[in-house]
Amino acid sequence: MKKLQYFLRTGQGKFIAGLVVIFVALFAWYFYAQSTGQINKTEEIVISNTDHIRGAQDGKVTMVEFADFQCPACGAYEPLVRKVLEDNPTTLKIVFRHFPLTQIHQNALLAAKAAEAAGLQGKFWEMHDMLFDKQKDWSLGLNAHDFIINYATTLGLDIAKFSTDLNSSVIEKKILAEYQEGVKLGINGTPSFFVNGKKIQNPQSPEEFNKLIQEAAK
Repeated sequence: MKKLQYFLRTGQGKFIAGLVVIFVALFAWYFYAQSTGQINKTEEIVISNTDHIRGAQDGKVTMVEFADFQCPACGAYEPLVRKVLEDNPTTLKIVFRHFPLTQIHQNALLAAKAAEAAGLQGKFWEMHDMLFDKQKDWSLGLNAHDFIINYATTLGLDIAKFSTDLNSSVIEKKILAEYQEGVKLGINGTPSFFVNGKKIQNPQSPEEFNKLIQEAAK
């Protein structure tokens, strides 16, 4: 006991005691942060039968894109994404996830709903492509709804059903669930891409994109 008291009175003993106090404090904070959600746990991207997939259904490489139909950067990336899909027809499958930035894009949620409503009639990707191809027409206007109804008509959709589905709470919940998934994955901008579950830096050319796909397929 006397040796222990002497040890604690020395500088070395005080230093070690201080480390113990810090360790205990950090340990307590860790469990508190976990319980309050301050520590982000690693999230896994799970592909389900409700996802919209194009490309090689059994491809070795799965690319998940989180995007906003009104986002100019997403619109600019869309031709690149289509080119990469064309270049890797037996290897790559693409999964689209909604990440509408509603704080800055007033029509983003409406567009996401339009794609989902079209999907209920088997034409998600057709509406997806049209929304991106004509982004400059509908995205900034106050009459975006009129444009979208016109696109649905062009695609030969049942307009009465489409209009009803645009206001579906089920569709809105699906979109918001995908947005929340993106938040948990640490996404703070669009487009964001994950290749076989790993977030990648956005490539600047088809060549860069293809290289990533080919490496992931090995």
